[in-house]
Amino acid sequence: MPIGNQMSRNRHTVDDNSPFGTYRPGIFALSLIKVTRSLPTNWLGRRLMFILRRIAAVGISGKVDTELFGFPMRLHKRGNVSEKRALYAPQFFDLKERQALASLAKDNAVFIDIGANMALYSFSIAAVFKNFNNTRILAIEPHPIVSRRLAYNLSLNPDLPIEPIFVGLGIHDGVMRMVTPDNNLGESRLLRDGEIASGEVNEIQARTLLGLLTEKNINRIDGMKIDIEGHEEAVLIPFLEQAPENLLPRLIVIENNYNKWERDLLALAETKGYVSQTITRMNVILEKF
Repeated sequence: MPIGNQMSRNRHTVDDNSPFGTYRPGIFALSLIKVTRSLPTNWLGRRLMFILRRIAAVGISGKVDTELFGFPMRLHKRGNVSEKRALYAPQFFDLKERQALASLAKDNAVFIDIGANMALYSFSIAAVFKNFNNTRILAIEPHPIVSRRLAYNLSLNPDLPIEPIFVGLGIHDGVMRMVTPDNNLGESRLLRDGEIASGEVNEIQARTLLGLLTEKNINRIDGMKIDIEGHEEAVLIPFLEQAPENLLPRLIVIENNYNKWERDLLALAETKGYVSQTITRMNVILEKF
């Protein structure tokens, strides 16, 4: 199905033509967003955030021109859970993981964001990386709609060290199939060879991680985040087995989809010198010693 038809059916829209400010929220909604972003990250703060978020959503159209992590961005309140969470309360969005990655900032630091979605990790890390020389961030995201949204936000922030790469990652180079659920673009995922899935399916170009990094002249990695909906081990295991020692990241944030993996990624990482430093609600933080 052509991507335009899919957008119409699923209400996943893109406006990368209107000038920034077109979707600026009204005073009431803006005030509530300021409140939700200032809430503490405890149980009470989370409950208040849910309540106030519902109220604020009434006065907001599908798109919001806002500032996030200190940068102008256009976000969407529907169809992408990550965008909605970051819009109303970024302090709840993988804070420990982002802080761990940001702590790696230094001259020549490199961060690889796999399954970037709207590159919220990348923008958050860039807020620190931009203060150092020759830093690089690769934001890898294959979904055609998300890619356009991301490209628009990057056009608003041309001085950031973020390079978008609009391909998928897999066990081989070539064409792969990606399924997109109706209600959350962030849950789009690549299908394994021979897998049959319900939902809209699009063909995308895919690369191996090692091949892509070689093409981009990456010879060291400080931090990496990978969140690709259960496909993590299919990308990382070949990389860990084949990459030279100097290319192995110092720190990796992995979405914990252990029950979906065909091989034990964490066990292999342990043989490569990684230790599980932190397990959060959604992720495992591995550090190499």
